[in-house]
Amino acid sequence: MKQAKIISLLKNSIVVLVIIIILSTIQTYTLHQTKKFGSVDFYDIDGHIFSIIISIISFLSTYLSWKIISKIYTQRIIKIGMTFLLALLIFSIMVSVYYVLYRYLIYNFSTSINMIIGNIVFGITMNHLYISGYTIAYLHFSNSKKLAVNIEHLEKEKEVFKSKMLQKNLEPHFLFNNLSILSSLIKKKPDEVETFIDNFSDVYRYYLKHNQKEIVTLSEEIKFIKSYILLIQKRFNNAYIIHIKIENELGYILPCSLQLCIENAIKHNYGNENNPLEVYLERIEDTIIIKNKLKPIETNTSSYIGNQYLKDQYKLLFNCTLEFEKTETEYFVRIPIIK
Repeated sequence: MKQAKIISLLKNSIVVLVIIIILSTIQTYTLHQTKKFGSVDFYDIDGHIFSIIISIISFLSTYLSWKIISKIYTQRIIKIGMTFLLALLIFSIMVSVYYVLYRYLIYNFSTSINMIIGNIVFGITMNHLYISGYTIAYLHFSNSKKLAVNIEHLEKEKEVFKSKMLQKNLEPHFLFNNLSILSSLIKKKPDEVETFIDNFSDVYRYYLKHNQKEIVTLSEEIKFIKSYILLIQKRFNNAYIIHIKIENELGYILPCSLQLCIENAIKHNYGNENNPLEVYLERIEDTIIIKNKLKPIETNTSSYIGNQYLKDQYKLLFNCTLEFEKTETEYFVRIPIIK
């Protein structure tokens, strides 16, 4: 890959060098012919003013051509080539009109066709090739940079949309699980229904309030997790035990990120009251670590929606990497704390 870039750079450098040599040769020959057949002083004030105006005409003709051609052609090579040809035509017309008016109004001289043609050739070789080339190069790279920014913006919008869709997929999943628990309690433990509804209301209220936010305080998220743990206990009794070992609650975190990790641990691992699955949440410096022993449920399949959502959101919003690690005996999730 690196070698290919070097070869490409050498080829482009050779092309640029050849173009410079050709243009320099044409310019030198033009100066030689002009001096041979005329008495032009290239150092007088009038000559400088004339050259500046010719350069302005060259720039305007090229810029106008670029705008016209850009509306017709999109392919890079064709657009550059057609812009150059159209600019050449417009420049020749404009510089001829200027040259005739200049000679007539300043010196009251008439102008022959041969003089007009000579002036066009002189203006093209002395000014237009350089000015037009630089202008086209600038417009091309400026347009490419703008296009790159637009593409990056579209990619970011696409990722935002993708994350929102993942988020929408998580909401009905959460509702379904807890409504199932509620249905079971109504049949088996009706006296616990009211407490469950209160806890569920607290959890879902938090979800509705914060799921559209990019960030929440760690203390808010932990308070939410404690309410969520009560739902877990109602659903599984003591089959799944959640330990929170976080003393320092300073910092910020993605809303519902800890809940998703706990839910994934429960979904993919077996636990019962005699042999419960224990999930630990602890803070080490600026990272929250969620870990649990591996007790995989063999028949369980996963779409990894939750993990993908968390990874995308942290990358998109904070440019941080969420780490998932699986050893032979344990599973770890490392969530960076945002300061």
